[in-house]
Amino acid sequence: MDVIDPAQQEQCKGQGPECEPLFHQPGGTTGNSEILQKVSGRTCKVVSRLIKEDVPELRRTTFRRRCPKGSSKIALVVHPGEDYHFYRQDPDGYWSHKDGANPVKRIDAEGKLIWNPQTAARDYRPRGSFLNYKDFCGFWCAPRRKTIRLARGGKPIRGIEKR
Repeated sequence: MDVIDPAQQEQCKGQGPECEPLFHQPGGTTGNSEILQKVSGRTCKVVSRLIKEDVPELRRTTFRRRCPKGSSKIALVVHPGEDYHFYRQDPDGYWSHKDGANPVKRIDAEGKLIWNPQTAARDYRPRGSFLNYKDFCGFWCAPRRKTIRLARGGKPIRGIEKR
């Protein structure tokens, strides 16, 4: 969602590669992010509800529909009971994603450019991970340049400007 949090960027400064920064979680604006700690919380239905709570302006869309000016198309996938992951469509039509503190990438689990996250390879087990984002949850249009309140651990923090 392009949220830039200066405090988050400073968390691990000077601490080396062993530092594991905290990341904002869906449901953080309402204090409901703790739901994700339960295995039953990591489903399409729950994560979709939490992101909609965070950004009420989110609108469901399809792969083919264009999003309105001032918004980006995003997609959500879930490894049931384990994890969730977001993709964002880039201006050239391909998609990018970012897992944790790793750099942004534009390739799927098979190393191919992502044209459609719904049909992209999302099973990372052959590459040594335990993750298989087998559940595709849908596409949304997400507003850009919007200030939203974020939280860590269910406690709201200051507003952060999205870029």
